[in-house]
Amino acid sequence: MATAVYPGGSNTYIPSAEATRNMIVEFSRNVADFRVNNYVQIMPVTKDRGRYLVMTVEEAGRLLNDADDIWEDGDDAPDFRGETEKFKYEGYETIRRSKGYRIGKKASDQAPWDILAQHGRIKAQRMMTRRTQQVIAVATTSGNYPTGHTSAVASITGNTGKWDESTTARQDIRRSLRHGREVIRLATLGAVKAEDYRLVMSPGCAGKIAECQEIVDYLKGSPDALAYVKGNLGPNAQYGLPERLYGVTIEIEDAVKVTSRKGASSVTKTSVLGDTTPFLCSRPGGLVSDAGPESPRFSTFTLFMYEEMTVEAKYDDDNRVNKGRVTEDYVTKMTADISGFLFTSAVN
Repeated sequence: MATAVYPGGSNTYIPSAEATRNMIVEFSRNVADFRVNNYVQIMPVTKDRGRYLVMTVEEAGRLLNDADDIWEDGDDAPDFRGETEKFKYEGYETIRRSKGYRIGKKASDQAPWDILAQHGRIKAQRMMTRRTQQVIAVATTSGNYPTGHTSAVASITGNTGKWDESTTARQDIRRSLRHGREVIRLATLGAVKAEDYRLVMSPGCAGKIAECQEIVDYLKGSPDALAYVKGNLGPNAQYGLPERLYGVTIEIEDAVKVTSRKGASSVTKTSVLGDTTPFLCSRPGGLVSDAGPESPRFSTFTLFMYEEMTVEAKYDDDNRVNKGRVTEDYVTKMTADISGFLFTSAVN
């Protein structure tokens, strides 16, 4: 039993959240802020399984003998045998995933904040982190790329070493990006334009190359140098890089995952994307593909989305418990592998 005391300056009330006007310190992230939205494209689908058509591109650029294309007056028209392009059908099958919460009636009724909405936000962030990891798993698997579309940075012709060791004289970063874009340009017959390219890297990779002489001198000589130092050149400035580097838009994939189980003695947090495997990809147009079914698409990565971010909540009267969940049903596919390039062993 507590000892009785005389009234004093701080013992006449029970401490509660009202003292801070119910201030909440929370780090749930808006799902729209995830960087994965900037380098993949979503294809809404009406069935959880289906196929999509993949065409090869050689015929559109094949030039052998100019005489083969000439039709002289009075001659029979060419019959164009053997002039068709190859194709194949690839399949997709979506996977449904769900994360949720279970909170008792007493807990929700007595909480001085909207605990149900808060947990809904937390689970939505978890689903977006899962989505990011699914894309990164596809993007960083070298076997998903065609021959010639992946290389260790130091093995690219003309390079001396890794990106974080590069100097103004070596230009290893610039040469790597030029090499990757040239491989993609030739493979796609120039279909991927400058504004379509995205260079995706981790914060760790960005921080390492931002300190190398090549990047330091590049930024020092830029007319935006002062704005860059002040951090006024967009979200990449906090990692030491501009929004665009050598004509390529940089996407710093900053999603973080927790890999330790709940209740573990120590919590392990890591970036979803590793430092050593940045990749170059194509993302033409907006996040959601809105072109007609006959329009060609060359986004490197596509999310076939059967169900996106469905939020459900209900009160179970029998058990006096609130139940909520966030559900997605999708699969990530590398739909245009020739429009991507994977760099390996990019930094130390």
